[in-house]
Amino acid sequence: MALPALAAVEGPGVKQLIQATHTTAQIRADGKLDEPAWQQAPVFDAFVQTFPKANADPSQRTQMRVLYDENNLYFGFHLQDSQPEEIIRKLGRRDQPPYSDAIQVIIDSAHDHRTGYAFKVTAGGVQADSLLFQDNKETLEWDAVWDGAASMAPDGWTAEIVIPLRILRFPSAPVQTWGFAAQRTIARLYEENLSVFIPRDVNGKVSRLGHLTGLEQLQNTRRLELTPYVATRMVLRPQFSDATIPDPRLLDPSADLGLDVKAALTSDLTLNATINPDFGQVEADQLILNLSTFEQYLPEKRPFFIQGMDLFQSVLGTDSPHQLFYSRRIGLNAPILGAAKLTGTVGKGLDVGFLDVLVAGAQRNNLDEARPDRTLRFNLMRPLHLGPDHELPATLPVPQNYFMGVVRGAVGPNSTVGGRVSSAVPLTGRCTEAEAALPTPPPSCTAQGGNAAALDWDLHTADGTWALQGQLEGSQVVGGPPSRTLLDGVVLDRGAGGFGGYVTAGKLGGEPFRFDVNYRYASPTLDLNAVGFLRSQNQQIAGLGLHYTRPNGVGMLHRFDVDFTASQSWTTDGRLLPRNGAVNLNVRGVFPGWYTLGTEVGMTLLGYDVREISGTGLGFYRRPELYMAVLWNTDESKSFFVNTFAAIGFNKQMDGSVKLGYGSTVSAIFRPNDWLETRLSVNVDRTVHGPRYVAPGEEGQYFFGELHSEFASLTLRQQWVVTPKLTLQAYAQLFTDFGRYGAFYEARSSGAPIRVDRDLTPSSYVGPAGFHDAALNLNLVLRWEYRLGSTLFLVYSRAQHEGPYPRGVTPPATLLPANLFSGPANDALLLKWSYWWSV
Repeated sequence: MALPALAAVEGPGVKQLIQATHTTAQIRADGKLDEPAWQQAPVFDAFVQTFPKANADPSQRTQMRVLYDENNLYFGFHLQDSQPEEIIRKLGRRDQPPYSDAIQVIIDSAHDHRTGYAFKVTAGGVQADSLLFQDNKETLEWDAVWDGAASMAPDGWTAEIVIPLRILRFPSAPVQTWGFAAQRTIARLYEENLSVFIPRDVNGKVSRLGHLTGLEQLQNTRRLELTPYVATRMVLRPQFSDATIPDPRLLDPSADLGLDVKAALTSDLTLNATINPDFGQVEADQLILNLSTFEQYLPEKRPFFIQGMDLFQSVLGTDSPHQLFYSRRIGLNAPILGAAKLTGTVGKGLDVGFLDVLVAGAQRNNLDEARPDRTLRFNLMRPLHLGPDHELPATLPVPQNYFMGVVRGAVGPNSTVGGRVSSAVPLTGRCTEAEAALPTPPPSCTAQGGNAAALDWDLHTADGTWALQGQLEGSQVVGGPPSRTLLDGVVLDRGAGGFGGYVTAGKLGGEPFRFDVNYRYASPTLDLNAVGFLRSQNQQIAGLGLHYTRPNGVGMLHRFDVDFTASQSWTTDGRLLPRNGAVNLNVRGVFPGWYTLGTEVGMTLLGYDVREISGTGLGFYRRPELYMAVLWNTDESKSFFVNTFAAIGFNKQMDGSVKLGYGSTVSAIFRPNDWLETRLSVNVDRTVHGPRYVAPGEEGQYFFGELHSEFASLTLRQQWVVTPKLTLQAYAQLFTDFGRYGAFYEARSSGAPIRVDRDLTPSSYVGPAGFHDAALNLNLVLRWEYRLGSTLFLVYSRAQHEGPYPRGVTPPATLLPANLFSGPANDALLLKWSYWWSV
């Protein structure tokens, strides 16, 4: 018996059936559709326009055919165009296609209305894939081994997509019926055409897909994919760790062996594992200036931690305020020895995911930097790495085990509930009070571990318009020192527990009006940061959002949105101190000519900052700030386009005057031809902070200094594309910043909050004059996918930082990189070879 056609919850997809035809012929993915088997498959051409004219006939005809055999699913497309010379077919690197004409297929093979696999081929032959999850969320980081190609035709272009069945999860059945849609992009017109009409204003996509059927007697092939790699490096680094001694530099060779494994344990369970992973081809993080008291959230770029990680995301994804899993914690201070993740389905509508990672490293044997040991050797703690003793750290990295487990079940047609646990366990002895008090505590005292558990829910009406989402969590401190004091003065004892959660509800779909209300709570001792991310504990926040949206346009505008948000937060330590509040109004529209113009006004009601006067818990009241911003983006389908953003802020100073701060980003993208792309971005910022905490004085005395800071960033990205499988990318960022302290003030408090407008008095205290820094990051990556799934990387990188200023020398108040090129630098050359095969 065939599975019932239930892929679509609502809309035209409920009754749509697209037929696939079995073939025994060999199909070659060259984009030409010249195999006779294509002519035996029925043609589907009932595409419908979703943008810019909703539910209208497409401006150009699209024909689709579908074939399958025991191993693969084949899609053939004839994409007619009345102006073939206007087809945009820019070249790019795999998974990084420029905005171009394209065709994409979306497949919900599990038929769960929530998860879909997307495979795209542009008119230039660039492949990209992504994973849709939780019905309306998408991650571009999912990656699979499949093939696709495009070819120009007199009346348009043609494309072929070949998807191995082994990368899809589907249940056993005589006849498969899957959720399915095909989507065509006509770039010069910004036109989107779908095989099934899905309105742009609905809060759901996978649940509204049509159907692909006729797939008979498909067998789940439990194949094993192996990708071993070999990497060799030459690193030129300073001999001494003292930044004031950048020379001489030593050339250190090293080599690594590693293996990536992917195994289909069942038709619904997949195991991914990696041994001694190497991420040397990954671009460096963007350099920033962070003068706040909060940790900066950094995006993940390492392949193992971005592929197939959708199940480990919180219900709000990376926008979740309380995250139990933040993969950038892993491998931060010690190399990754091995990792494994198991994901899939263990019953109708029940998804599971488990991740385990072990990190450990070795310590340098010879601590005499004047006579470094440069003998190449293997180390028991890193058995697949060959390198000199000199490259190892002087202190032993803390070995640690990270774990994450998720169970999530479907409730109704479009909702889920789930549970998750996470842990970071230091594999060291127990730290005592005496050891923690040592000038150089042992690794057992520097480690920070923890356990956390949560229940979450993601509830939607059948059409996705209304939603109720949230999470309840608890935490426990594991390992580390007997106690530590947080920035807000909370003492976190080993074994301490905390709790928190968040909830958001509202109308998230439909037009023109939407709204949402939200509340989040974090107890003073909630600690998710051992393996997750929590910006700040000891706070509760209530928020409101009102939205007016016209995704299909209104009047002359192609799209129009107005968003108003307001929030206020308080401490949760019993004092109910107002921490900060904000109101914001954002208006933006897409105008004829496909340029975007937006404006934003808002006020930050800073309230009492309990983290500024570090470790005391004293509230520090700051004055409100008013800001305004404008953005302007031009047509990205053109060879040259610009994105701009500029903001100004007004800050009242101690003398009653109002000073102006500003920030601006201008990005220009130039594509003179199909194979070359240049991106240049300039970012400048000037912030007038007002009084910032500098140092404590005698008991109950605190010193502050008026701080003014500036930074400038120049970033260049250059891409040359020989073919979509052979690319050369260059990246460079020059970053400079400085800060200058002005007048100094003092305040006294025995526990009462300190107010800028009342309690600060001029002081004779002489504090720091300021700071200056400059840095340069360079990265050059040659990538060659010499066979399907197998790559060769040649990577050069350079990282250089300004050297420290001698004692008594005032750092310059300039954005010029004054002392950069005399500072310490690291140069590295990496050659990495990998080979993929399926057995």
